[in-house]
Amino acid sequence: LLPSSAMLKDIIVKVSLLALLTCQNAGQTLVIKAAQAQGSHPDSVVVMLVAEIVKCVVSLMLFFAFEADKQWMQHFSPAAGRKSLKLVPIAAVFAMQNQLLFIGVHNLEPPAFQALNQLKIITAGIFSVILLRKPLSSLQWVALGMLASGAALVQMEGSMCGGQKTSGDASTVTGLQAVCASATLSGMAGCYTELMLKTEKIPVWLQSATVAAASSVILTVFVLQRVYSSPEPEAFFHGFVAMTWAVVFMLSLGGITVVAVLRYADNVLKGMSMVLALLLSGVMSMVLFGTQVGPVFCLAAITICGSVFVYQSAPASAMKMQVSGGLTPKNGSKEADDEGRGA
Repeated sequence: LLPSSAMLKDIIVKVSLLALLTCQNAGQTLVIKAAQAQGSHPDSVVVMLVAEIVKCVVSLMLFFAFEADKQWMQHFSPAAGRKSLKLVPIAAVFAMQNQLLFIGVHNLEPPAFQALNQLKIITAGIFSVILLRKPLSSLQWVALGMLASGAALVQMEGSMCGGQKTSGDASTVTGLQAVCASATLSGMAGCYTELMLKTEKIPVWLQSATVAAASSVILTVFVLQRVYSSPEPEAFFHGFVAMTWAVVFMLSLGGITVVAVLRYADNVLKGMSMVLALLLSGVMSMVLFGTQVGPVFCLAAITICGSVFVYQSAPASAMKMQVSGGLTPKNGSKEADDEGRGA
């Protein structure tokens, strides 16, 4: 039997999101690394500021295109503004997390960073149990153990192949610390975001725009502080090259893609995208940067891919709650994983 038009549309949307999320997950790390290789060394705070402004504008456009109704002005009332203030802590955490992203990518090879970055699933799971009282199934705990083992194998591979130093001024230890700190912030931000989605009736695209706007304000303060504290302040776009704008695009696309996945996809698709992104990152890193991937890393990649897919596919042990803002119960606890990545 031929699929109905609605079913066909659903398949097209999910396949498109799978391709987009996979390219974004793998491409973000590769593009940052490529920009650094081409001599792009701008202020990372400025890069993130530009990316957040772009994300804010695009999210607002999507809000007015898909979510705004005749009463859209109510979302910009003083009462709605007080609700939006609750999103400021998320914006601050995202600003710190994205700075750690640049540190991690600079100090680690793309495949290692992509693999270790999956530690955010562990922290998201732990914080969801502690803060949201959302128990995990036995299979999910096993998957988290597998994921931790895979991350340990990645670090073992780095020690065997290069000791503590990678190339130039890069440090494997510094990169590992940055990834671990980023994963912790991701879990905290993800749980807080899920709490906001369940308790505050803020449209998803408007929430994305609000977080981006708050992040822009915070990053602007840091940029101004550096300008006024420096005896010879540099131009705003100092160090920007063509690839830097590609980095801005990927960072902006990342947050928007995460929101789209939250609305239209499910855990299985997200798990598949992470697996494909890890594989794609490894292959492209070997082609573009000559990265050597040893047997230990291959074993680690298989372990991590399997654990991610098992964790995302496993049914939750607790009853799933309906989420406001257009999210459906099938999304389960994935807000805690995704939103911590920079939505």
